[in-house]
Amino acid sequence: MSGSLYVGVDVGSSATKCVLLDGAGRLVGRHVVPSGFDFGQSAEAALDKALLEAGADRSAIVHGVATGYGRERVTVATQRVTEITCHARGAREWYPQVRSIIDIGGQDTKVIHVGADGRMADYRMNAKCAAGTGTFLESVALKLGISLAEIDALAMQCTTDTILNSYCTVFAGTEVIERIKAGQRREDISMGLFRSIASRVVEMLASRDGPVGVTGGVVAHCRAMVRALEEALQTEVLRPPLPQHAGAYGAALIALNRATAHRAPQAVVPTRCET
Repeated sequence: MSGSLYVGVDVGSSATKCVLLDGAGRLVGRHVVPSGFDFGQSAEAALDKALLEAGADRSAIVHGVATGYGRERVTVATQRVTEITCHARGAREWYPQVRSIIDIGGQDTKVIHVGADGRMADYRMNAKCAAGTGTFLESVALKLGISLAEIDALAMQCTTDTILNSYCTVFAGTEVIERIKAGQRREDISMGLFRSIASRVVEMLASRDGPVGVTGGVVAHCRAMVRALEEALQTEVLRPPLPQHAGAYGAALIALNRATAHRAPQAVVPTRCET
């Protein structure tokens, strides 16, 4: 393809995502790779794959924004923005009406509140331990000797209101073993894991004055997580087309907005968290 490209790269603790937009804001390339040991290398790999999908090379890049834990290692970026800002920007592009955004990642869970004008009003983050994150689910899955996809498939067959009482990864693993020993159905135990995370998220969600959106790798790969959140919140949650890419998409939108601000100003969320 020909024309200008705007890049967003989100280097998370588990995965690195890249999104490419053209001058009209159309998503023309995307990719995700494991973050691994070298955040800079994973960013380069994700960018190369996204460019390949777009049929373009680096000479077409006008502006790049990096976000996530490894944003300082992204060489293509000319601006670095927090993941809170980028997830809010990406989610609201898909769903302008959203007022709360739940991002469940590999290492932490964030709850972001935005006002009617799209600017951030508040946010909370659970980053002290693995409770309520993808790592929590993966740790229990490893203990059971099955994959995260298998736990999700089992959970979707649950027919009871089972919930695990433990938030701690270590104690949750012990509780799972005790429930298996007691003869509880594996489908119900699996759904209990997702409900445990959902109950933790509800504690973080101080305000529910409008629609709720969800982003992150966990909701991208686990339908049971969305189901558990809807049960806990007693309302539909809005899952965007590419929830795992929400941060990278928001970063790319900020890159496009900055480069074209003199032609078509847009509201960007939020300025206070940008670096």
